[in-house]
Amino acid sequence: MTRRLRSTFITVLAGALLAAGCTSDGAGGSDGGGESTLDKVIDRGEIRVAVLPDFPPFSVQNASGEFEGYEVDVAKALAEALDVELDLVSTDGASRLPLLSADRADVNISSWTATDERAKAVGFTIPYIADGASVLYSADEPIEGYEDLAGKSVSVARGSTNDTIMTEDFPDTEIVRFESIADAVGALKANQVDAAIEGRATVTQEAERNDGLEALDEPPLKPSLISMGALPGDQRWINYLNNFIRNLNASGTNAELYQEWFGEDLPDVIG
Repeated sequence: MTRRLRSTFITVLAGALLAAGCTSDGAGGSDGGGESTLDKVIDRGEIRVAVLPDFPPFSVQNASGEFEGYEVDVAKALAEALDVELDLVSTDGASRLPLLSADRADVNISSWTATDERAKAVGFTIPYIADGASVLYSADEPIEGYEDLAGKSVSVARGSTNDTIMTEDFPDTEIVRFESIADAVGALKANQVDAAIEGRATVTQEAERNDGLEALDEPPLKPSLISMGALPGDQRWINYLNNFIRNLNASGTNAELYQEWFGEDLPDVIG
């Protein structure tokens, strides 16, 4: 090999090694070689967290426009850990991923069930809570078991895990879809449907607050793990969020927040 060819070869090899280093998943940022959301959040001095506006006690927007609830407090703890300001962004089941893709949110803390199918498109963290679905019904039209849903109209929030459960496991029901959880529950209160399917904690709270409503006294449907959701590929950001959740659990803060908002112990699968 001539000196000129050897010099050219070394230059090309060095360039290839440099490019490989820039696209690794090390300290260089996201897997795609771009800046990690972690860096963007710190540089901006603000984290934008997508939360649900109508899913008490997880998260709800009150009459004054302020958000409150368990997941809101988790978001506040995350902002404090990052030493940045918190901007809460309203979302629903259908807009979680679009908000991330459009760079309008940095992370979802919005009761996002981490199913295997969703994980094909979403960067999920380790779970921070677990929940399952239950049935809310009118006290005047009692429902004694899940089998009683056959032939009845049942409201769900469109695109939610509960929508999937009803579609796949209860083909004999009439599924009535609404754009929000509040509308799905409101349809039951207005006697537009026979029952509503929602998270167990929400169903229990609605039954306690409304004399005319009852919660089905059965184990929850398909208990599932709930994770924070971020854009896939930004493993550095997901790693940070995982570390935050581990510390939230180890410090006892997660258990304290759960007890405060749900009145019971954090599920064993999380602790």
